[in-house]
Amino acid sequence: MMSRREVVAAGVLGTLSTAAAPVPAEAGQAPTPESMAMTRGLSNLASELNELNRLVTQGMVAPSLSVGLVGNVKSRIELYLKTSGKFPEFCDVGTSVFFEVYDWHIKHQQQIQITRMADQRMMIQFLFTQLILRWENDSNYIGTPFDK
Repeated sequence: MMSRREVVAAGVLGTLSTAAAPVPAEAGQAPTPESMAMTRGLSNLASELNELNRLVTQGMVAPSLSVGLVGNVKSRIELYLKTSGKFPEFCDVGTSVFFEVYDWHIKHQQQIQITRMADQRMMIQFLFTQLILRWENDSNYIGTPFDK
């Protein structure tokens, strides 16, 4: 024997499940305005969910050592390390790279060491390398690492 609660819950859930299910159109019939509106709504919902997924992924991953401009700087430093056997002392970077490295320090709660050179350029310590801000170059510019 079923209880009153089970009967009411089954009735409510049954109406909800059939209300949301679109009725399949028979072959040769034109789609109804309701089904077209539901299709548009579902496609809009899917695109919004994809955008939300992209934003959450970007917020969780970037800027890390393997994504974006910070990853490109790390790749240049790794290449120099493999060829010379030591970390470079300096590397020239553009403004976007400089600010992304700054943001990386903030996100990962690392100490930010910024100094001003004699020629009024700014340097930021990244790993074991000083990144020199070259504002006259492209904002995504990453130069070849070098020593004195």
